[in-house]
Amino acid sequence: MIKLSFYVVALLSMPLNIFAETVSATVAIQDEIEVRVNQQDLSIKRIQPAIKSKKNTDLIIWVAPGYGTDQRGIEMSIKLASFGIEIWHVDLAESLFLPKSTSTMRMLDGKYLEKLIEFAHTKTNKKITLLTRSYGAIPVLRALREWQLKHSTRVKNEFYLQGAILFSPELYSKVPELGLEPEFVNIIDATNMPLMVFQGGKRGNRWQLSKVIDKLQIGGAPVYYKILEGLNGVFYSRDESVAALKELELMPKKIQSILKLLAKTPKPTQAAALKDLKFKQTGSLDINLKPFKGNEIPHSLDLVDVFGKHVKKENYQGKVTVVNFWATWCPPCVQEIPSLNHLREIMKGEKFELISVNYGEDKKAIQEFMKKVNVDFPVLLDPSGKQSARWNVLVFPSTFVIAPDGTIKYGVNAAIHWDNNGVVNELKKLLQQTH
Repeated sequence: MIKLSFYVVALLSMPLNIFAETVSATVAIQDEIEVRVNQQDLSIKRIQPAIKSKKNTDLIIWVAPGYGTDQRGIEMSIKLASFGIEIWHVDLAESLFLPKSTSTMRMLDGKYLEKLIEFAHTKTNKKITLLTRSYGAIPVLRALREWQLKHSTRVKNEFYLQGAILFSPELYSKVPELGLEPEFVNIIDATNMPLMVFQGGKRGNRWQLSKVIDKLQIGGAPVYYKILEGLNGVFYSRDESVAALKELELMPKKIQSILKLLAKTPKPTQAAALKDLKFKQTGSLDINLKPFKGNEIPHSLDLVDVFGKHVKKENYQGKVTVVNFWATWCPPCVQEIPSLNHLREIMKGEKFELISVNYGEDKKAIQEFMKKVNVDFPVLLDPSGKQSARWNVLVFPSTFVIAPDGTIKYGVNAAIHWDNNGVVNELKKLLQQTH
């Protein structure tokens, strides 16, 4: 029996200069190339150090997460090029004329990226590391395994593929109905290449990280991780917090160190076993009220509201209670606020209560937001995201409808028109339980 060694290293206290090396800043050169793989042309935005050096041995293939290449990523790539690192940006959805969506990322196999890895190494003779965020992690992990299968006869010192850097990876095969546990794509426990995970501390999947790491370890993946406290995501343009902007400044140096760490990490000569070679495209999120299938007993709420008032909610009986989890940086959350305001007005005089829980933002940010957007219902603050995690909230907005008997009857993990006649009628039917 082969015994696999599992590695989990928390980089919470790792100094930034752990593998420090002085590199003179240079001006980056940007151009675009076409790479022919599997009868398809992939458009590559290439960012290179202006000064060529034999010491520049690293190349990052930066994979767009399904909705385009972001400006912050380009700016960071220019900084990385000043450290002597070459970056190739690829948007698979755009090059393959596929919809830019999470569904596309779920259905992509690893063959295109595997060929791109080969081409990049042949052209540059550099070590290759993949980098992506969110749902881009799915085709990236598939590409790592695809490359391993093709190069299984290589000896360890011939491994030019170093692993992957993942920012807040989303590895769900589908977003489950509200209250149910997430289902992961099968590649998650068939990965054994070295990985670095940077997890946004305020991102909705923050409290799923331990499950992700546990799954990755099943296949034997050496996993290093760092939680980026106080921010949604490094590349999320709407996050302009002090923490996010500071991380943007520090991240290039961290990535430089991580490349050295991945290079030193042992790599397996064989790919991990994949339970099922098939993967399927799944449907969209909920758009209407649906019967709740999770644990029907709601959790208590013990939080402070946006005005500093302590709110403790344990008993939900005797009325219809709507509990809405949201964030100001979530456009669908903001879009449904007027309909929630109107719902509260429609239900005035009824045994009805609407409570919202803001995810991961501070009081000042919410108060500034409420000066611009009218919010007529209580806003409780969940700055750590722990309350949201207890309710098993994975995406925003997520809303629970609790009946007068104190059990959760409906759930929806998308924005809907809460003042729609159909929705209002369903809520009023629940009120009949009190008569």
